[in-house]
Amino acid sequence: MQDVRDAFRALKASPVVTAVAVLSLALGIGANTAIFSILDSLVLRTLPVKAPQQLAVVGLNGEPGSFTNPLWEQMRRHGELVDGIAAWSTSRFNLAASGPSDLVDGLMTSGSFFDVLGTSPLLGPPSPWMMTVVAAGRQGRWRSSATTSGSGDSPVRRTLSAAR
Repeated sequence: MQDVRDAFRALKASPVVTAVAVLSLALGIGANTAIFSILDSLVLRTLPVKAPQQLAVVGLNGEPGSFTNPLWEQMRRHGELVDGIAAWSTSRFNLAASGPSDLVDGLMTSGSFFDVLGTSPLLGPPSPWMMTVVAAGRQGRWRSSATTSGSGDSPVRRTLSAAR
C-alpha cells in the first residue's frame, strides 16, 4: 500500500511527465483496440454463412470469378461434385425510378446464391436472378436486396437499371 502512495506522490510532483504517460497509454490502448477490431472483422471472425469452411471461389488462370455465361451454365448443369454452386457479378445500379440517378454498387447473383450460402435476403424472397445492393445510396439510405423485376416504391420487386 505504501508503494501505491509513493507512486501517486511522484506523479503529483511532476504533472508534465504524468500527462505524457497518461496520453501515451491512451493512444496505445486506442491504437491497439482499432487494430484488433479491424483484424477481428477481416481475419478472425468467420463469414456469417451456414458452412464457411466449405466455401471456395473458383476462377480461370488464377483470377477468381472469371467465367463466361456459357461456361457458368455448363458448370451449373454438371455440378455433381459439389453441394451447391452460385455465381455473382459486380455492377453499379440506378435505384432512381426517374429523375437524377441514385447509383449504388451491387451484385447480380444467381438464384442459388442464398441457398448455397445458407442465408436469405434481407428484403423479399429469393428469385431466379436477384440483385443485391451492398452500398448506401446518395442520401445515406441503406438498400438491402431487390429483385430485378416488378415495380413499387420499395426496392423489392422493382426494375433496376445497371449503370454501364
